[in-house]
Amino acid sequence: MWDLVAVVVTAVGGLAAYTARETGDCAVERLALPSPGAYSLVFAMDPSGRHIVGRTRGGGDPSDLDLVVWTDGRPRRVDLPGDSYQIPEDVNAAGIAVGTATFGTLGGPMEHRAWQYRDGAATTLPLTEAFGVSDDGVVVGTHDRRPALWRPGAAAPTPLATSTGDAYDITPDGRTIVGMTGTGSSLRPYVWSADGTARELPLPTIDGRPALGAGASSVTGDWVTGFATTWQSDRGLPVRWNLRTGEVTAFPRYDLGGAAVSDGGVLSAREDRHAVLLGGARTLTLRRLDDGTAAPDTAEAISPDGRRIAGNAASAGAGGTAPVLWRCAA
Repeated sequence: MWDLVAVVVTAVGGLAAYTARETGDCAVERLALPSPGAYSLVFAMDPSGRHIVGRTRGGGDPSDLDLVVWTDGRPRRVDLPGDSYQIPEDVNAAGIAVGTATFGTLGGPMEHRAWQYRDGAATTLPLTEAFGVSDDGVVVGTHDRRPALWRPGAAAPTPLATSTGDAYDITPDGRTIVGMTGTGSSLRPYVWSADGTARELPLPTIDGRPALGAGASSVTGDWVTGFATTWQSDRGLPVRWNLRTGEVTAFPRYDLGGAAVSDGGVLSAREDRHAVLLGGARTLTLRRLDDGTAAPDTAEAISPDGRRIAGNAASAGAGGTAPVLWRCAA
């Protein structure tokens, strides 16, 4: 375990590196902001860790948000379609990002529409919401309240299920899609294969009882992570499935806090104020920028080898929440 005094190394247009006084062996670095003082948050990272996407406040209307893409640590600000809500959800190895925006204003008609960032610009897609993108540009999400996928160039999306639900993630090779169907107490985690077959994942057992419901939100290799609700709490807690062995594990003492998964089955979650990695040989607590700050940090994405984690440090102190990258030792 390390216990280091905080130091700061500034870098224009790149990373500002910090090590903070905290247990763990992952150095934490602030990501450079697209403009001085811009309030920016991380939402996703591609498996290589080269591309990280988030959002930042645009000028004028505080509800109008822009996309920020960090490539090799350097930020680029991109105008997004829509009037509010603009949320980036995923990015692939080519730097293609997808997400959702709201069109319309309060007091008038409003609708969600998916968007895609590609070749320097963002355009809308024929999906209601977009949550994941494969390396060949297949996008998964929701259309007309049903899980669906869209193939590049297609005029319309392809539904994955006839019931209400969402498709949340797709593997880089496009062979596996995860998500959920149903609502409320009928919420169930699902996996769809490239050949169109589907199967329901088992509900975890928590305190001797099956979970009330669950959903799958992230997939890497054989590992899937998501959330489960219980009779005692509907807030959701982290769950991990193994598609090959059928193993399902719940982590009832932790909050979701990102819930991305690595090839080794390690997933990001939150305990108290700390972002943590669960499911490995030991639980790893990620360092905070300022341990005197009460607000919690969140790990949003983890590379397959578990050595890069992107997220948001509310422990940034007086400057507010900061987008960060944790680099972990092997």
